[in-house]
Amino acid sequence: MKRVMILGLALTLFSAAIFAEDAIVMPRLAGRFYLVPSYAFGQKAFDADGSRVDAGAATNMFNIGAALEFGITNWITGALQWVPGINAWSKYEIEGDDTNMRILDTGDLYLGAKMQILGQEAPVKTDMFRLSFAPGIKIPMPGPNYERQLERAAAGDSFTPKGIDKHALGIGLRSYFDYIINDNFYINLYNESIFYVTKNDFEKTSLKNYEASKLNVIGSDIRANYGYDLTFELEPVFELPITAGINFYAGLPINYKTSPGIKYEFSDDFNNPMMHDMYPDEDPSHLLSLKPNVGIFFIDWAVPMEFKLIYTAPLWGKLENANHVFTLQARLYFSF
Repeated sequence: MKRVMILGLALTLFSAAIFAEDAIVMPRLAGRFYLVPSYAFGQKAFDADGSRVDAGAATNMFNIGAALEFGITNWITGALQWVPGINAWSKYEIEGDDTNMRILDTGDLYLGAKMQILGQEAPVKTDMFRLSFAPGIKIPMPGPNYERQLERAAAGDSFTPKGIDKHALGIGLRSYFDYIINDNFYINLYNESIFYVTKNDFEKTSLKNYEASKLNVIGSDIRANYGYDLTFELEPVFELPITAGINFYAGLPINYKTSPGIKYEFSDDFNNPMMHDMYPDEDPSHLLSLKPNVGIFFIDWAVPMEFKLIYTAPLWGKLENANHVFTLQARLYFSF
């Protein structure tokens, strides 16, 4: 039962919204490169009633993500983001079970352009507000090879039961709004909406479903529709110059994300009540988190660099892991 419980929960621990959620864009021909290591740990989860319960395993994961942003004009920034990136290491400790599970997978890519509509250099100039929109495409990366993972599990080797991302093509829009109160303080509102336009074969969604597909000879007769991912965030941000060329900042965002869960679509030959009972649709998942962060920006270095530390604390959810995450952003700035 414990194994069923933890594999039934969502396994996406690292949010793409760890990048700049403010409405600021890069100057023309200036850019920045992110390197983003994250460590997630915990042994609790939120059940279908929203209660924090024992997840059945102690989870530890280390992920490395990256991103590149570049100013095309003074009000348009192109971006390529990879978070979650590579799950380089993971460990599950299941009480009373010596199963050697791990989650080694790569996240999907997000390619987009951030366009500032309101701002000092935007088409509509103002010093009080910043408003930006960033349409984009979520590009699927290959997920785990479940045939290989099943062989590893049968041999008693470590194996990956589920990926860390959906591995489906999505189209999205990110919206950013900053209310600038003064030179040291602003409030940011952020939304990310991603809608998945492709569906995966049933056997590609998890090792458990791969096994079921092979036993029942279903495969592509069942398709997984992921629907959408929605994220909303509210963050007050405080900024303060420490000395000439060194800026300090801190934020306290509250973040909410939700997904409808997988909806299974059956071919005509399998579209019957028995199949729907065997493979029911997943219930929606919800996660409310607090993400306090602090950062320091060394503007006058030969290569300007910025460092930001983020701690993600799960507050409430349904059908989501209640893991804690520490994330370090290292940003390197450059220009032409």
